[in-house]
Amino acid sequence: MFTLPPLIAKLNNLYLEFIGPIIILGTLGVLLAVIIHYLLIGPHGKELSKLEPEIIRLNFLERLTHFVRMVSTVILAVTGISFALFRPGSLGFDYPVIYNTHLIFAILFTVSSLISIVIWLKDNFFTKYYWQWLKVLGGYLTRKEIHPPAGKFNAGQKIFYWLSSILSIIIIISGVMLAYYDKFILGSLIWAAVLHGICAILLTATIIGHAYLGSVANPGTLGSIFHGKVAREWAKKHHPQWYEKLMQKDKQKNEKKLRLITEN
Repeated sequence: MFTLPPLIAKLNNLYLEFIGPIIILGTLGVLLAVIIHYLLIGPHGKELSKLEPEIIRLNFLERLTHFVRMVSTVILAVTGISFALFRPGSLGFDYPVIYNTHLIFAILFTVSSLISIVIWLKDNFFTKYYWQWLKVLGGYLTRKEIHPPAGKFNAGQKIFYWLSSILSIIIIISGVMLAYYDKFILGSLIWAAVLHGICAILLTATIIGHAYLGSVANPGTLGSIFHGKVAREWAKKHHPQWYEKLMQKDKQKNEKKLRLITEN
C-alpha cells in the first residue's frame, strides 16, 4: 500500500482546509483595494476618454490573443472556483459539464497565453528610466497628475507581464499533469494541484487589479483592446518614450517618401 510522505500529506491537508478562505479573502481583498483606490484617488485624465483614437497601439493578433486569454481566464476562474468551493452539481451543472468546460477553455488559455508571452516579450524588458516610474508607482497613489517615463508598456504593465507569464506557465504545466493524472505519481499530483490552485488565485487577483488600472483608473485605455487605437494625447501623456519613437518613425517615413518623389 502506497503511503504519502508526511510533508506532502500535511501540504495536501492544509491546501484542502484553507483553499476556500484563500480564494474568498484573495478575491475580496483585491476588489476592496480597487474600491478604496477609486474612492480615495480616482481616475486620472478623465478628459482623455473624450478624445478620438488615432494611433494604433495593438495590432489584430495582439487584440485577438488578449481577448481569447481574457475570456478563457474568466471561464476558468468561475469553473475552478466551483471545483474548490462547491459540491459537484450544486451550481445546477453536472460535474462532467463543468470539467469539460474547464478543459476546453484551458486549451484556449494555453494557446493564447503562449502566443501573448512571445509577441509581447520584446516590449517588456526594463531600461533605466523605468526606475522613475517605480519610484512614484506611476502616480497611482496620488490625485496629482504624474506621467513618468514609459515605453509601449509602463513599468507596472511590465511587472504584470512577467508575473502573469510565470503564473500562466506554472498553471499550464500543473494543469497538464492533473489532466493526465494517470501518468504521474500521487505525490507529484498533490504538488501540481496545490501549485495550480495557488497560482490560479494569484493570477485572478492580479488580473482584477490589471483590469481596473487598464480601464476605470485610466480613461481612454479600455477601447484599445477592441479597436487597437488610442488618442494621440493619451499616448503622449501615458507612454511618452513610445510616442516619441512613433513620431520619429513617421518622420523618417515622410522624409523617405519626399526623397522618392523628388528623385522621380
